Amino acid sequence: MPYSRSATSGPARGNGEALWRTLSGQSQISELDRQRSLYDAGIDTHTGEEKNEQPWDMASEVDSWYEDLKADNLRPGALGVTFKGLSVYGVGAGTAIHENSFSQFNVPTKIRESRAAKASGERKVILDQVHGCVKPGEMLLVLGRPGAGCTTLLNMLANRRHGYDKIEGDINWGSMDHKRAQKYRGQIIMNSEEEIFFPTLTVGQTMDFATRLNVPTHRPTKHQKPQDYQKTVRDFLLRSMGISHTDDTKVGDAYVRGVSGGERKRVSIIEVLAQQGSVYCWDNSTRGLDASTALEWTKAIRAMTDILGLTTVVTLYQAGNSIFNLFDKVLVLDEGREIYYGPRAEARPFMEAQGFICDDAANVGDFLTGVTVPTERAIRPECERSFPKSAQALEEIYMKSDIKKQVECEYDYPTWDETKTTTSNFENAVVLSKASKQHPTTVPFLTQVSICITRQYQMIWGDKMTLFIKQVSTLIQALVAGSLFYNAPDNSAGLFVKGGAIFLGLLYNALVAMTETTDSFTGRPVLAKHKEFAMYHPAAFCIAQITADFPLLFIQVTVFSVVLYFMVGLKATAAAFFTFWFFLYVTSIVMTAFFRLCGAAFSTFDAASKVSGFAVATIATYAGYQIPKPQMHPWFVWIYW
Repeated sequence: MPYSRSATSGPARGNGEALWRTLSGQSQISELDRQRSLYDAGIDTHTGEEKNEQPWDMASEVDSWYEDLKADNLRPGALGVTFKGLSVYGVGAGTAIHENSFSQFNVPTKIRESRAAKASGERKVILDQVHGCVKPGEMLLVLGRPGAGCTTLLNMLANRRHGYDKIEGDINWGSMDHKRAQKYRGQIIMNSEEEIFFPTLTVGQTMDFATRLNVPTHRPTKHQKPQDYQKTVRDFLLRSMGISHTDDTKVGDAYVRGVSGGERKRVSIIEVLAQQGSVYCWDNSTRGLDASTALEWTKAIRAMTDILGLTTVVTLYQAGNSIFNLFDKVLVLDEGREIYYGPRAEARPFMEAQGFICDDAANVGDFLTGVTVPTERAIRPECERSFPKSAQALEEIYMKSDIKKQVECEYDYPTWDETKTTTSNFENAVVLSKASKQHPTTVPFLTQVSICITRQYQMIWGDKMTLFIKQVSTLIQALVAGSLFYNAPDNSAGLFVKGGAIFLGLLYNALVAMTETTDSFTGRPVLAKHKEFAMYHPAAFCIAQITADFPLLFIQVTVFSVVLYFMVGLKATAAAFFTFWFFLYVTSIVMTAFFRLCGAAFSTFDAASKVSGFAVATIATYAGYQIPKPQMHPWFVWIYW
C-alpha cells in the first residue's frame, strides 16, 4: 500500500504533489509503513478517526507475514487500476442468430447473418463512459441493481475482455495497458459469483491443489521448504474463513453431497486469496454468507488491502452500513451509466442534495442503489418536481458536480513517475516469484503435471461408486459376451464367430470411452477458471488426464480380455493373447483421447455429442467387420484405414 487512502482533494493530487514528493524524498515504502501503523493503532486511514468496528482477528498474522517478506526483500508488488471513458457493448437479443435443424449446417448463411448483425449496429450498451481510479491500498465498492453492469465492470478491471462485441476506452493497471497486463493474469484476479469446483474433491484437497501451484520460487527465510510454505498458507486460509473443520468434507454441488452453500462460497474466496495477487475483483462474494460472516470477510479484505497494499474492487447487492463504511470509494451504476463515483463519505450527501431521502436507520448502500427505482426511492416534498427521475438525468448532474472535478485529478495516475516506479517494482517482484519468465504460471511445468496427476486420482477416488460400477460392469459385459461366443469351433464355421468376439471387444471399450465427452464439459468451467488464475498450463491438465488413464484402463482391459478371450476359445498361446490385449489397450487409450478431443473442440455439448456419436457409428461400420473391405465404396474406403 504505497499510497494514501485519503480522499482526493483537488489539484493537490496532481503534478505539484508528485514534484513535492520527489523533492522531499518521501518514499513509497515509508508511506506504506505509515498506513500500516495507523491500521495497527485502530485508526481509520481514510478519515483519521478512531474506528468503531473491531479489526479483523487475524490481522496480526498478516502483518507478521508481511514483515517476514520485507525482511527478505520480497515485498509483494502493488498495482493500481485506472479506467477512463470505458464503454462496453454486447450483441442485443434482436441481433442474435437463431438456429434450426437446417440453418446450423448452412455455413454461408450463418456468415452472412453474422455480418449483417454487426453491420446493423444493433448493440446493447452495457457500460457507458465509466471512469474511476483505485490506487494500491484502496477499496472501491461498486453498487448497482442486477443488470446495471457491475459484473461487466469487474470483468474489465480483471482484464477479462472476451465475450463482448466492442470495448472502448482506456484501462491501465499501474502504467500497463491491457495487452501488457495480460501476462500478469495470475496477479489480476476476479472471484466470480458462482462457486465452480470439482465436487468429488474435499475442501482440503482443493486448497492443497491451489496452494501447491502458488508456491513462489523465492520464499521467506522462515519458510524455505516448499512444503512448509504451502502448509502455512493453506492452514492460514482455512482458519481465516473459519472452515478448518471441513478439511475432509467434499466440496459437493447440486448432485454430490458436500459442504453447505455458505461454506462452499468461503472455499471459493480462499481459493482466490491463495493466488497471492495484487489486484482483486470480487463479484458479489458475500452471496450465501450470513451477515456476521460477510462482515468478517470484508474486515479480512480491508486488513489485507491495508497491510499488503492490494487494490480491491468489490460489487455487492446488499451491503450493511458496517460493511459499507470499510470502503474508501463508491461507484454507483444504473443502466450502465455512472451516476456517482467518489469518496464513500460524500456519496450519501450528494444523493440527498438531489432531493432523495435516506433514513438514518437505512443501509446507505441500498439507498444509493435504489435512487433511480420509483418503487424504492423517497423524495423530499419540495423536490418532487425537480429531482432527477432517470439514470441519464442523475449522470448529467454528477458530471457537473465538484466531486467529479476532484476525482478527475487522479485520472493521470498511470503517467505519474511513482506509478511507473511501482509498476516496475511489481514486475520485478513477479519475476522473483515465477519459475519461468515466459509464462504467467508460478511453478515449473513438470511440477504442474505432477500436482494435476495427484488431483486426478483424488477426483477418481472421491467418486468410488462410479469407479466400482465401471469395473464391475466391464466384468459382467465380458461374461455376457463370452457366453454368446462360448467355445467357438476351430474351423471355418467359427471364423466369423471369433471375428465377432474380437470386434465386440474393440467396440465395447470404445463405447465406454464415450463418457469422456460428457466429462470434458463437466470439467471445462473449472479448467477455464484455473486458466484465468494462471494456476497451470492447460497442457499439464491434459497430460495428467492421460497419465491417470493408463493404470485404470490397464485393469479394465485386462479383466475384459482375460474373460472374453478364454471363454470364446481363441488361440491359446501367450503371443496371441498379448497381441489381442495390446490392441484392445491401445484402442481404449486412443478412443478415450478422441472423445476428449470432441469435448474440447466444440463450444457446446450438443455439437460435441453429435460428432462423437456419428464418429462411433462410422468407425464401427467401416472397421472391416460389418462391411468387408473389398465391398466398401471407393469414396469411403479411407475410413477403414
